[in-house]
Amino acid sequence: MKSTRHFLEYILFSLLLLLVLPLPQQTVVKLGKRLGSLAFLFAGKRKQSARTNLDIIYAESKSSGEKNKIIKKSFQNLTISALQCLWVTSDTEKRVRGLIEGEPIGLDLLHQCLERKKGIFFLTAHYGNWEIMGLFHGYLGICQLSSIARKLDNPYLDRVTKKLRTSSGNKIIYRDESPLKIVRELKNNGSVAVMMDQNTAKGGVFVDFFGKKAATPRALALLSYRSGTPVLPLFCYPTDKGTYRIEYGPEIQLEKSHSRDADILNWTYNYEQFIENIIRENPAPWMCGHRRWKTRPPEEKGIRTY
Repeated sequence: MKSTRHFLEYILFSLLLLLVLPLPQQTVVKLGKRLGSLAFLFAGKRKQSARTNLDIIYAESKSSGEKNKIIKKSFQNLTISALQCLWVTSDTEKRVRGLIEGEPIGLDLLHQCLERKKGIFFLTAHYGNWEIMGLFHGYLGICQLSSIARKLDNPYLDRVTKKLRTSSGNKIIYRDESPLKIVRELKNNGSVAVMMDQNTAKGGVFVDFFGKKAATPRALALLSYRSGTPVLPLFCYPTDKGTYRIEYGPEIQLEKSHSRDADILNWTYNYEQFIENIIRENPAPWMCGHRRWKTRPPEEKGIRTY
């Protein structure tokens, strides 16, 4: 039964792909906005999760109407991004480069970090079009990027997604694979992208995110602490034209104290604060429907956020 559903999903995906591939870039953007508006109307549970998130982020500082506008724009941005990922499966390099405005900011910082020969951790989030950003980084040819990702439940779609993500020379490290793969990439002076804006059901630590405890992966802080690998934020900012600006940095440099455990907690908190500041300034490009605060700390056992 599951295999049949996966195959039908792949058929629908293929039909959508045939529809999107021949379209001009601006038509893809317009179509994404319309489909995103429909998603806003009918995605009840996801919209409610987004509203809960914005209530946590802004409390009463924004009105109900303002929050709904942010949610609608977030759904539109996410739909545009998804269609663009389909669109760039043809003539990939040319189309990817055409979606990026100018030269990325902070390339000098990227080169400076690489000169230390300890690899780079890119701190990032589900913000803007992170897939296009990763592809564009690969085409720069400065250092190979490995992204930590979860395998999709649908094996047909997982193969398609992996093919796209690796088309510019990047690699994928799945979450259930050995952490030694990450260490190996860093030793080869490669880069590893870590997305730290989603709920961590197991193995995370609880740090404040918009003033509320959030289960957060500690691997970035732990590995950087051990290896001295620099942590460089990497974000993708949408423009009004459906294109994007990319920015590297500034590097997040943190000091060690007498306590490793306290440092891991503090460093993780600082990484979350960087992401928080970006989202607070402009929340619409963030995938705000994700249940970021789903997992609760032991002292909140039985208390549900969503």
